[in-house]
Amino acid sequence: MAAPQQPSVEAQLQQLGQARELVMSDPTYWPQVLQGTLPIITSPVIEFRRWGADFLAETFSSPVVTTDAKQSLALQCLDTLLRLVEEPDAGILKSVVQCCASVYPMIFRYVCQNRNEADLWNKMSSLKSKILNLWDAAPVGVNLACIKFVQRVVLVQSRGTTDPRLVDKFDTSLGSVPAAHPLLSLPSLDAEAQGLLDRLLSILHEENSEPTVITATLNNLAVIIKTRPPLAPKVLMAVMNFNPFSGIGKPLTTQNRLMMLCMEKTVRILLMNILRSNPNGPHVGKISMHLQRLQQSKAELSEQISKKRGAAFQQDNDISKRAKTERPIAPQPVVTPIPTPPPPQVPTPTPPQPTQQVITGPMSLAQLFTLATDPAMALFDGTQLPLDMVVQIVLGSLYSIKPETLNTATAAIRDRYNAIQVKFAPLPSPATGQEIIKEDEVQLQLGEYRLPPPQPIPPEQLRQAAIDSIDRMFSIIENFEKISLINRKSKLGVNRLAASNWDREGWTSMIVRLPTRGIYADTQPFKTEDGEDKFSLADLIRERLFKYVTADFRGCMDIAVAWLNEEWYNDKVQAQTEEGKNREPQCEKWTMKVMDAIFPFLEAKDRLFMRMVAEIPEIPKGLLEKIKLLCLDPDRTHLGLNTFHYLASLRPPVREQCMDYLEDLYKTQPDLRKQIMKMLQKWRPTALAIEGSPDGTTTLTVPGSGTAAAITPTHEQVVSS
Repeated sequence: MAAPQQPSVEAQLQQLGQARELVMSDPTYWPQVLQGTLPIITSPVIEFRRWGADFLAETFSSPVVTTDAKQSLALQCLDTLLRLVEEPDAGILKSVVQCCASVYPMIFRYVCQNRNEADLWNKMSSLKSKILNLWDAAPVGVNLACIKFVQRVVLVQSRGTTDPRLVDKFDTSLGSVPAAHPLLSLPSLDAEAQGLLDRLLSILHEENSEPTVITATLNNLAVIIKTRPPLAPKVLMAVMNFNPFSGIGKPLTTQNRLMMLCMEKTVRILLMNILRSNPNGPHVGKISMHLQRLQQSKAELSEQISKKRGAAFQQDNDISKRAKTERPIAPQPVVTPIPTPPPPQVPTPTPPQPTQQVITGPMSLAQLFTLATDPAMALFDGTQLPLDMVVQIVLGSLYSIKPETLNTATAAIRDRYNAIQVKFAPLPSPATGQEIIKEDEVQLQLGEYRLPPPQPIPPEQLRQAAIDSIDRMFSIIENFEKISLINRKSKLGVNRLAASNWDREGWTSMIVRLPTRGIYADTQPFKTEDGEDKFSLADLIRERLFKYVTADFRGCMDIAVAWLNEEWYNDKVQAQTEEGKNREPQCEKWTMKVMDAIFPFLEAKDRLFMRMVAEIPEIPKGLLEKIKLLCLDPDRTHLGLNTFHYLASLRPPVREQCMDYLEDLYKTQPDLRKQIMKMLQKWRPTALAIEGSPDGTTTLTVPGSGTAAAITPTHEQVVSS
């Protein structure tokens, strides 16, 4: 008889998922399901071990499982955790360490109550030592879990509050250890906790610490300050000695700046929570002064970014100018003008005798117009005089000269010129000997000189020249003071010219119109001789505009709005042409790129962002999705909801889309319903009209009245539905 076929791994994982759904819906089955899955968790299949590690971490962190049930399960899972902690997989290790952080206080409390559980305490001690060995060499995710475990060890192995009124009966500390315990030595446990705390605080002052690790450390230290008053001064001093802007000397990239702001925000929230929980504490003055220093350092960082950006533009300009002046000039071949041999002379009648003697032979233009008889005056180089002086001399001479003298000199030059024309007139063609030589075809034969043709400019040199020109324009904008839209002098409305003055607004208008109206036809990149595409000048200007705007989006909001409006207008114009039908729209593309860059830096009170979103010409669906994510961020919920309200009020075309997102948030996020209800009552009351209740009835809410009536559906309604 054949053995029954073993179910596949996917089928068994599906069964395990069904078991998890069962305990989530009814927690009373949790102990039975966990005991039944322990043999599967340690199987050779790595998928089962991953699922088991995640399930163990979820079991001991779930609030639906009682404390007594968790302690009983912890005693049964200790051997399984010892096996899983040897796994090389980072995901399994992370879940195991998180589970141990929840299990350690339970095992410690159980050992305090049972003096003879030496084997159990040795297993927990072995598990603790293995996790501490993983702390430094583990990946970032496992490292964060180790920090949480160390925090729990410090809390358990240190003394809590001494005020009996504030003692939490569920809190586990050294106060729970009975006197003369055979397994738990109070001095040893306290010394180990102090050492782990020092190691935890050293993360804040190490040079190579990851910002994510520092942020996790600060969040864990907040719990130690709140629940362990004896350790609070030491931890608080280390936090105030930590400078989140210590990396200012490093390259100020967008990622580094975002990390600095995140660390500063974490420190600020930590200190503000301490002030809020204990406004009369002994460290209130120091904390207030430190918060002021943090605010000042943040302002200095923003100012330093602006200065470095201006200095970078100026340095690029200086380098380009220096390269142009210091570039060796290749010797050009000297082209000697070869005079054209005069044609054979034609016998002509003798010209009338001029007032001045006519010079025979080849002559220059200077000799043609020179009437002075003094050799010194004839050899004088008039090009050495400044242009202003020459103009003054000429004007003064014209005012003072007599008309007779001027007419005589003009007649002498005319006679001399006519004599040269006659002397160098070409011979008539033999075939057409009867043709008459026209005077307008006779030219002054002073020799022919041709300049050498210009050399073609390489594409790389063209690109560098374009970059230098763009940098110079942006450096000019940096020299102007940033004036808000309210304080500007030019308030002519639609009658205002785009660039009537060469101020910051005029230069901004010219820069944002270069990639759209100036060189919008440059849709193909420049190409080299070998056919490789190099760059597009319009996209190059857009990239520089993008970097300039996102570096200080609060100060460059007007530039961003003007640029995106120009892109939208250009997209509409190009869409009406044959060449622009297959062209990629630029407005939506660069709008999303700008929003992706500034969203990580948004704060809860950024009203400028709301105004910027309301003034851009087109609001893509992806932008509304990002605003919805702001609503899900606890720190920026008000910013997201206020932005939806602002758009619904001032941008009627997107009002329905905003209401769709608000209605979805109203149904899926119970914590936000009170804030969303007012907006839905104003613009979409039907979303609040009917709300289902768990007992099968339907609650009909009358918007604005605050009354509701419970209606039980009839049999016909149930059948029809």
